[in-house]
Amino acid sequence: MATQSASEPADDTTAPPATPPTETSAPAEAPVTETATVEPVEPVESAQPAQPTVVFVQAPQPPKKRGARGVGALVALLGAGLFTATYALLVLLIALVGSRAGLAPALQFLSSVTFWVPVIVFFLSYLLLIVVVNRAGWWAHVLGGFIVALIVWVGFVGSAIIAAGALGGTAAAVGAVVLQQLTNPLGFAAAIAAREVPIWVGGLVAKRGRTARARNAAARTAYEQELAEHRATIGGTTAV
Repeated sequence: MATQSASEPADDTTAPPATPPTETSAPAEAPVTETATVEPVEPVESAQPAQPTVVFVQAPQPPKKRGARGVGALVALLGAGLFTATYALLVLLIALVGSRAGLAPALQFLSSVTFWVPVIVFFLSYLLLIVVVNRAGWWAHVLGGFIVALIVWVGFVGSAIIAAGALGGTAAAVGAVVLQQLTNPLGFAAAIAAREVPIWVGGLVAKRGRTARARNAAARTAYEQELAEHRATIGGTTAV
């Protein structure tokens, strides 16, 4: 058997190496990341009980009482003017009836201190009466006129004694002057005028007093109603 020589070239027909089939692989999927949903956190209510609301309600103030003193002061001033005119007319009448010297002494008396002191005393005493009686009726001025007349008469007697210069004299001289002035018709005229004028003008003060009483009653009723509503409001707020 012939043996192939090692020097012979090898067969040129050499099969190419087999290439393994290439598998087409799918692209790798990206990893899925889970997204967490964050929900809003609601505030937790406090477990402490709600504090009560304090409401300050101002209580109604009681009404001030109205009076007749303001009008009474004007009436007292008016009454002083009427007293002066009435007293002067009575002095002139007394001079015409009982004096032989005529009106000259009477006119001189009208400018003296003895005439004007009763005028001032009347104004002050009647003003004091109005302050005291205040909202009283007309009857208070009628009765109070007697007191005013007495005070005016005492004022006349005192001023007449001082004007006569009796102070510091002998007891007999002082007694004679005092007795003369106690029975002086001019003093009685002053007392009569002081008695009548409060009757004439006292009705004005009494009318004002009635109006003041009616207004005070209405204001008191309204105050009591407001006070009752205030107490009811406070009671309802406390109950809540």
